[in-house]
Amino acid sequence: MVLTVTHQRGGMREFERTGIYPEYLLFKLPGTKQSWRVKIKKKPQNGILKSKGVVVYEYKFDDHFCKFRKVKSDGSFSVWMEPESMTKEMRD
Repeated sequence: MVLTVTHQRGGMREFERTGIYPEYLLFKLPGTKQSWRVKIKKKPQNGILKSKGVVVYEYKFDDHFCKFRKVKSDGSFSVWMEPESMTKEMRD
């Protein structure tokens, strides 16, 4: 299964508190209830996605593109994959 990725910008509550519009990456695994929400702190950004304390994905994000790879059962990584589409979302 391929993750879906949403690049989310904005949020009035945090902007009122900090004066900065926050940015997040939302990863969802279609067909399951599994999802991850990661705050973007720098660009480019690398990170991992865990499920029940176990690393299941590694991702790279550079403000325009996101790619990820799955951790196999033996601990090795799959090839880098890109989402079929990446949604950009602005929030109030």
